Amino acid sequence: MSSEPKTGISGLLNSDRDDLVNEVTGLIAPTVLWFAVFLLLPLLVILYYSFLTYQSFNVVNEFTLSAWIDGVFGSGAVRGAFVRTIGVGIIVTIITLAFGYPLAYYLRFHTTPMVGLVLLLFLVIPFWTSELIRTFGWFPILGRNGIVNGLLMNLGLTSGPIGWLLFSSFSQAVGYLQNYVVFMAAPIYISLSQIDEGLLNASETLRGDPVETFKNVTWPLSLPGVAIGCMFTFVLTIGNFTVPSFLSGGANTVPTLIFNRYSQGLNYPSAAALSITLLVVIFAFVFLLFRVVDITEIASQD
Repeated sequence: MSSEPKTGISGLLNSDRDDLVNEVTGLIAPTVLWFAVFLLLPLLVILYYSFLTYQSFNVVNEFTLSAWIDGVFGSGAVRGAFVRTIGVGIIVTIITLAFGYPLAYYLRFHTTPMVGLVLLLFLVIPFWTSELIRTFGWFPILGRNGIVNGLLMNLGLTSGPIGWLLFSSFSQAVGYLQNYVVFMAAPIYISLSQIDEGLLNASETLRGDPVETFKNVTWPLSLPGVAIGCMFTFVLTIGNFTVPSFLSGGANTVPTLIFNRYSQGLNYPSAAALSITLLVVIFAFVFLLFRVVDITEIASQD
């Protein structure tokens, strides 16, 4: 007699477990399918092409390591491009953090939540236009006959146009900053918004000045947002093609090198090998960054 209720309860538990498994499977299956079709499958195709043979503007279906040996590891130009790309990514990330953090801090502590959110959304308005248009928009501003040079000469600050304002590292940094400051400021603003006001009041009660409060309370608690902002900025910078192509003055980065190998010689294997290598660099950066900072804290609400 005691086995019948037990069997009934066991069957009910098994039925509930099966229903839960089916429900979870139904929820995650579309996401897994989406990533498999639009992410994993294209990456596998690119990886496959990186091992094919390139001969006279044609791709031969013969496996070889020449694209990796000659086109990636054995090329000084590629090593230089990677060093330049990573260096630009680090510098742009630091510059964007220097501009994005004060912006997020001001919106959080010197405006109301609604005003801060609205002002932050204004930074998204430039993205309603093409990135190419936003990049070309700096030509009449920073060019030799542009607005900045005209203003400086009219004020008597310079005797002639300044050439390094455009097609230089300066103009490249300006282009990146315009594009990615919102990706830095937004997660920092969210992280700052989640700081408990009681902690700030406690620091003030303990006679901590604003510098000590920022150092011991605000900055540590905002690190998850800083990490996410740095990830967005670095990844988008080293993968950007438009800014280095039109504002850098001709200095090759890995994306421009990939485009040149594809467009000038249809060298798909070499371009594919460079793409995979760049992707590995991005994954390594993200992994190391999130080993240092726990970004899950940004999603927590007290």
